[in-house]
Amino acid sequence: MNKKLIIGAFALAALSFGGGAYYGHCRLQHQKLPQLYQSFASRASGGDSSAKAIAGLMCAEELGCAYNPEQAHLYWQQAAEQNNPSAQYLAGYAYEIGLGTPRDYIKARTLYEQAAGQNHPLALRQLGYLYYYGHGVAEDQAKGQQFLQQAAERGDLEAKAFMQKNI
Repeated sequence: MNKKLIIGAFALAALSFGGGAYYGHCRLQHQKLPQLYQSFASRASGGDSSAKAIAGLMCAEELGCAYNPEQAHLYWQQAAEQNNPSAQYLAGYAYEIGLGTPRDYIKARTLYEQAAGQNHPLALRQLGYLYYYGHGVAEDQAKGQQFLQQAAERGDLEAKAFMQKNI
């Protein structure tokens, strides 16, 4: 199994089960990925923000649909507008790295702030990195450390490792 698929599967599981959204009709062990994607895409077209976040992830990670970063970003942007913190994080990350959209640290920061306001650990981590390294904001390592510490306290292992190594 390649690293991309492992990351995608982990993120898919975190979004669908860790976020409290359970789709009993979409059990991964009983459906092939294209069918799973179609199920989430169908729910997304009905307005379900969690399904939009997951469908976007599946498009970005080639999990059941062809690689389509623009479609992934569109799903995430729509779900972010519905105040879905996972989608706000994913849309922010897309802006940060230029996935399916031009790189824009300001938009990334805004979306991370929205998700961080809902205590989303990955958004807190990425917001911490933006401040720590001064990407799109004035470098402020103390503020970056505060966000990274909050992410670590909420279980983000990467933030915890960063804090142990760099602080």
